[in-house]
Amino acid sequence: MLLRRLLLCATFALPVVNAVAWAGAADHVIQISVDGLRPDLLQTLIDRGDAPNFQRFQSEGAWTNNARTDATDATTLPNHTTMLTGRPVSRPPGMPSQTEHGWDVNAGPPPPTLTLHNHTTPEYYKASTFDMAHDAGLSTALFVSKHKFVIYDQSYDETNGADHANGRDKIDTYGGHNNILTMQRQLLDELGDNRFNYTFVHYDYPDHAGHQYGWGSDGWNESVVWVDGYLGELFDLIENDPVLNGVTTIVLSADHGGTGNSHSDLTKVTNYRTPFYAWGAGVGRGDLYAMNDLTRVDPLEAHPGYDAIGQPIRNGDGANLALSLLGLGPIPGSLINASQELRLAIPEPASIGLLIVAAGLGATRRPPTRRRQ
Repeated sequence: MLLRRLLLCATFALPVVNAVAWAGAADHVIQISVDGLRPDLLQTLIDRGDAPNFQRFQSEGAWTNNARTDATDATTLPNHTTMLTGRPVSRPPGMPSQTEHGWDVNAGPPPPTLTLHNHTTPEYYKASTFDMAHDAGLSTALFVSKHKFVIYDQSYDETNGADHANGRDKIDTYGGHNNILTMQRQLLDELGDNRFNYTFVHYDYPDHAGHQYGWGSDGWNESVVWVDGYLGELFDLIENDPVLNGVTTIVLSADHGGTGNSHSDLTKVTNYRTPFYAWGAGVGRGDLYAMNDLTRVDPLEAHPGYDAIGQPIRNGDGANLALSLLGLGPIPGSLINASQELRLAIPEPASIGLLIVAAGLGATRRPPTRRRQ
């Protein structure tokens, strides 16, 4: 029982010694969310050769088709907020207050005065990946294909972002569109010109197609093939740019899956199961659960809460993983992967005792050396 408690603490919140080779491996991280990407249906497309760029994550990177959404929510904005802040939607049992982000709204766009911070009572600041990268002097960008994602631009702008010597406005470039093609063109142009250190990208096609035609329909399959083509353009940009090539990592996941024409029912595994893929600098090849067998447990069909012993890989792991790849520490106040222990390669032989001891020590990280391009 003592060992189980120690492992739970190591999984949840305390910084660990950075002893893995991939940490700090990237100069550029692109964190991608494919809205409504259901992994079993995606795998069918991959297996029949219709999604060659998604297939690259599996043949060249680290991946699983059995990650999880937030434990209490399988909708878009709440899960994306988790993916950017490393916080659960709601406070998990036994955790202190103000450890959740509390954004449980999926409508939008929100009023211009509303932020992630003043949505809760009492108000408190929810730091994000954008805070950590910006405050370290790195360049940041957000490209989205739904107008309601403006909540992030409002929350981290020159008025509502946290005070810092590098300024309050945490997102250097915001591309907010309701048209995925327009967004993709801006993403490729801006990333090629500015080579942002941290970029978050949201592709919405599968979610729209799922609600309109049904998950697994011809319309849904076509939407995923379109996104696969956009990923191919992104791969081409990275591999043909001497600044990006070899020092860029992509982390890809989804906010939810879907069943029929919806995804809100948390009793259905097809709604709460998501993919989690990584490719590029610092990334090994193979199954993510095998790479993380000391700190993660494959949940099979289950949807464990945050208080479960043996946590699954979640879409919310991406926030602190992206920061670790950039050589930065975890987001203040975050819970999910706050120890930044999620690995992207098979670890060197180590004992469980080393992991537990490390959980009580401060993180050892190289300071970021890249300034804004």
